[in-house]
Amino acid sequence: MSNFRNLTPKRRDKRAECKKYSSYLRTLRVDFNKRCGYCDDNDYYRIRSFTIDHFIPQNPQGFIHNIKDNNYYNLVYSCRYCNSAKTNKWPTKDPSIHNDGYLGFVDPCSNDYNLLFFRTQNGQIKARDQNNALAKYIIQELNLWLPIHERMWKLEKLKIIHEEIKYKLLNIKDENLKKTLVNEHYEILKEIDETQSHIYMENVR
Repeated sequence: MSNFRNLTPKRRDKRAECKKYSSYLRTLRVDFNKRCGYCDDNDYYRIRSFTIDHFIPQNPQGFIHNIKDNNYYNLVYSCRYCNSAKTNKWPTKDPSIHNDGYLGFVDPCSNDYNLLFFRTQNGQIKARDQNNALAKYIIQELNLWLPIHERMWKLEKLKIIHEEIKYKLLNIKDENLKKTLVNEHYEILKEIDETQSHIYMENVR
């Protein structure tokens, strides 16, 4: 079992107000560590552009609220997969209640969000507690089960291994060990290429 993510995003204090919420994109990208707040996908490897999600939707289903669309502290740096899946969902129909323990959402800038999920050995996002209805609801409603998120996680891990082997090859003197590492490096590169191809195909559908 691996942690869902290594870094918890944090919206900076006292962010100056912008007239248009789209003007916050660069700031959000930094505050969210260049990752989707919901699935933790890194934006570096993604073909589809990242966007801004309103945590409490602008036009929620079944009620209205007075939260301004340019309120920085209601914004989430999000991949288009998660943003499109979340849309205008807000089941509590109350902006002050994020969830009722069973249905709803958790602000991804909260440490509580980290505790909901874990990563399998292959990078799948799963509920940390199988009896946690809220974690299961979020996985289902945000489509966190999609293979793209597993592949994005896997690609990051493979890139790290690739760099580690490259470094070792520069410093190794034992020829037998070097040959073994060269073979390992070749297999990692093949796996990286295959994973990138899958990601590309999912993004051009």
